Amino acid sequence: MSKPSLELKPRPKFATDPKGKSKTVTLDTVAYVTLLVKANITDPALWPPGMREGATALARVRKIEADCIAKHGKFDWEKLPEKMQDEYDSLCSLLDDLQDTGERISWEDYKAKRAYRDA
Repeated sequence: MSKPSLELKPRPKFATDPKGKSKTVTLDTVAYVTLLVKANITDPALWPPGMREGATALARVRKIEADCIAKHGKFDWEKLPEKMQDEYDSLCSLLDDLQDTGERISWEDYKAKRAYRDA
């Protein structure tokens, strides 16, 4: 079985009708924002209140990437001008913050998990 390419935390909750058919899904806000980013949704009306700057940030990130690809054939952060690198990093940081679950792992636990995974 392959590992899913989209990990939502916390996982969605599904409500079903009496016949077991899915009727609704409930997503945590962070999981919803993760879906918006993965799907490249830049319409602010679809972003949660208080997080709508994410739509503008995502649109700008994708524009920077597209322009770089058009110019160099692929996205390469190092080929961006320094000022644009800073802008790109700031926008990505904002998007990361909007997707932050607050989950943390100690450096020792990370190394142990990494060693187990790489074994």
